Amino acid sequence: MVFEIVYHEKVRKDIKDLRLNRTQLEKLKKKIESISRNPYPKENGGLGEPLKGTLKGLMKFRFDNDYRVVYRLVREEGQMKIIVIGLRADSLVYRKAEKRN
Repeated sequence: MVFEIVYHEKVRKDIKDLRLNRTQLEKLKKKIESISRNPYPKENGGLGEPLKGTLKGLMKFRFDNDYRVVYRLVREEGQMKIIVIGLRADSLVYRKAEKRN
């Protein structure tokens, strides 16, 4: 089952702020589409990494090593909701995810 990809209203700004080049944007799009085919946690045979603590219930995956995409899986609706896309290094991506969750 391929999950419908739904974006938080601020994800477009996240991507703009990252200043990704065309190649990176295309890779990001393909990675999101790939994950949407199996967005379950890795321990269930999926491709997502569950987050802990205040972000429990959300998952993440890596993109180009330096970036993280945080999402929520809404199984009942068949949706993969992208919450935030950002750099891992400054952990701002996780603070944003906590606020948007």
